[in-house]
Amino acid sequence: MALINCKECKQEISSNADKCPYCGNKMKKGGYGCGTMIIIGIVIWIAIQIISGNSDSGGIITDEQTYSQSWRSPQGTEFTEIGRIIVTNGIKVCGEYYVKEIELNEYVIACSSDGTTWDYFVVYTSLEKIYRANDEMESKLNPPR
Repeated sequence: MALINCKECKQEISSNADKCPYCGNKMKKGGYGCGTMIIIGIVIWIAIQIISGNSDSGGIITDEQTYSQSWRSPQGTEFTEIGRIIVTNGIKVCGEYYVKEIELNEYVIACSSDGTTWDYFVVYTSLEKIYRANDEMESKLNPPR
């Protein structure tokens, strides 16, 4: 128990008192501290990021420029990074593959084991994840050749 000053009459009173015994002023109990508000804000921000990250049109790439750009062979470290992710995830249909870069470390890839039938995937090299493209995405993609 600590002593504090009443905000109304300035007399010293117990910090546990509901009201000042001298003037009757009701004491305001401490609400949320600054630290608590910061933590709540961070939790809300993280929740918004998770929700908005998962709701990007149901995982469909909506950037039309991605669909209109030409397929290309992987360049530089893309070949080894994407190849490692393909092998790690047990994808067997990628005898050859071509890429379209969506943004940094994010690619759409077209894979074929026979050069005529193509399967499409989205690869996140920074996360080392690969996901099969859904039907709507596949309908917007043209085969590399």
